[in-house]
Amino acid sequence: MDKKTILFCGNALSTEIFEVLHKKYTILMISDFADDVGKKYTKEWIVANSKNPNEALNAAIFLSEKGYNFEAVLSLGWDSAISVSLIGEHFNLNVIPLFVAQNSTNKILRSRIFQKCNVPSPLFEVCKNLEDIKKAASIITYPIVLKPINLSAARGTILVENEAELNEAYNYSLGFLSESENYIEDNRNEYLIVNQFIRGTEYSTEGLMINSKFYPTGISERVFRYKESKPYFVEIGDVLPVKISKELQQRCFKITEEAALALSITDGIVKGDLVITPDEKVLVFEITPRLGGPRFGTEIIPLSNGTNILEAALQQALYEEVDIKLLEPSSEKGVVTRYIFPETGRITNIEGLDKIKELPGYYDFKWLNYLPYKINDIVEAPEKLCAGVGYFIATGKDRDEAIYNADVIENTIKITTE
Repeated sequence: MDKKTILFCGNALSTEIFEVLHKKYTILMISDFADDVGKKYTKEWIVANSKNPNEALNAAIFLSEKGYNFEAVLSLGWDSAISVSLIGEHFNLNVIPLFVAQNSTNKILRSRIFQKCNVPSPLFEVCKNLEDIKKAASIITYPIVLKPINLSAARGTILVENEAELNEAYNYSLGFLSESENYIEDNRNEYLIVNQFIRGTEYSTEGLMINSKFYPTGISERVFRYKESKPYFVEIGDVLPVKISKELQQRCFKITEEAALALSITDGIVKGDLVITPDEKVLVFEITPRLGGPRFGTEIIPLSNGTNILEAALQQALYEEVDIKLLEPSSEKGVVTRYIFPETGRITNIEGLDKIKELPGYYDFKWLNYLPYKINDIVEAPEKLCAGVGYFIATGKDRDEAIYNADVIENTIKITTE
């Protein structure tokens, strides 16, 4: 039986899963990165800006003209939902409609839909200049969060605690507008968005929408370097399973479903970023129609609970009957993802990477560049999500053991700078 061909548009360095997938599917990749560990398992690997819909579509057309007849297109943990929909509509594949991808990606459109549909989410205002932001701050009240509307991974996002910090913060976010990821084609790319700052603990949900019903596959606690990285939002990693009650988890899943339906996502992968306040209110930061990354949906959640959302999503994309058992947890093991943050400066020594492979709970270590860091490379101060020089994944029989194993692994890695 011939393998079906899958086109992945965009990856967040999550292609380890290709070692498994290539046994069943022929894999094509449009990637922002020139290399990754899964490249050797792909039939074709095209380097292109997968977040630019037109560039991604041209890459897909190039592959088609070479004779590849791909039967499904998905994102691999990367903010390329619009590109995926554009490619899918061009080649008549099973994807979410383009307008849904746009509404789910653009911060203004998404926030307005949440507001209109009464999805619990932070207050927001759309601003064109500094005066607009000052007016927005008087309505929302400090602290506020300032961000460009069309960038992912918290690039250009900054916390503003009072008006004295506003000018500098405004200039900081303004400097990122030229990096717009081309999600929309009009002058709204020039806008900034002001959000209410919500105190609480952040969580990521993930699952598959099937006929307007959300089948959750997992929820993780997101850990941030708030004090060390202030005023930026820098994530340390994820911890599974979460400590919140089953009832609160179900509320998170229910709100994720409501937010997905508000965005008209009735089928396909859904990843949610939520916050739970100290008084247990649940608010939605964002809903996006893609897998979480790096390796969140492909390996980290499966390691914890045995689900396989990628295989289920491929079945759905290929118009096959979805095996619901793939979406049902069968275990509850501890998993920790943790990023490594050396002091800023020039790297003078790297130790411990061989030793950690022998430590309890070690699963994998990966540099965040597709090429390893080395002596004399420069470590810059982190200002966004998924920062740091690399990350590792640790496991344990439960949450506490996974955290303990992660602590031991982290303390064994020594990256010295000057």
